[in-house]
Amino acid sequence: MFSYMEACEKIVQDVPFFHFDVAKEQILKKSPEEISRLASVDFNNAGSCFTFKSLGQDITVSYPECLARFTETGKMPLIEWHMPMLHYLAAADGGALKGELVTYAYVDKHIAHPQQFEDETGGRILKLLESTPLEKLEQACLTFGGVKMKSNADLYVKFPYLPKVDIFLQVWLAEEGMPGSAKLLFDKNCAHYLKSMDIDFAGTLLVDFLVTQCDCRNIYKVFLPT
Repeated sequence: MFSYMEACEKIVQDVPFFHFDVAKEQILKKSPEEISRLASVDFNNAGSCFTFKSLGQDITVSYPECLARFTETGKMPLIEWHMPMLHYLAAADGGALKGELVTYAYVDKHIAHPQQFEDETGGRILKLLESTPLEKLEQACLTFGGVKMKSNADLYVKFPYLPKVDIFLQVWLAEEGMPGSAKLLFDKNCAHYLKSMDIDFAGTLLVDFLVTQCDCRNIYKVFLPT
């Protein structure tokens, strides 16, 4: 793991904007066994915690405290990563995934600014590729648990973001007369597990990690309430 993945623990615990208490309350409405089944996560009775992988990292969520930590270091992940993990445990209903991949705009009909998401994700990947070889981006993808998929695209990678939520990155390089394209794709039914705000966080966080890794310097922006 990398230091830019970690949050200041005081920030995590003291920022009411991210509603940790609300997420905790929602999780505690279900039994650990029910959450384990619906979200496809393991529950360790002896340690009283959920365990799963996210972007290649082993994660432990304590129960009933409902705080996520990297299993390896005990550090907390960034808030924009931490909250979707908790919301996932709370919201997972075991619904069937459709197997049809769509862009962010088609995940939830109530999404207000889908183009802003595209600019902050695919748009940033295209900007990165103006100065970064595709091979370097591919290597960064593998760093975060990405699996290269067969495709006609120049790069097509599946990222296991949460046990029932994958993020797909599809990249087409520019050719003569054709502009380049980069998009994040999600299962059309992923709202059974994450709501639109959390999917927004997931996509932008993944791209931040990829850009940071390719640039080999920490340019990650911590989002705090103003």
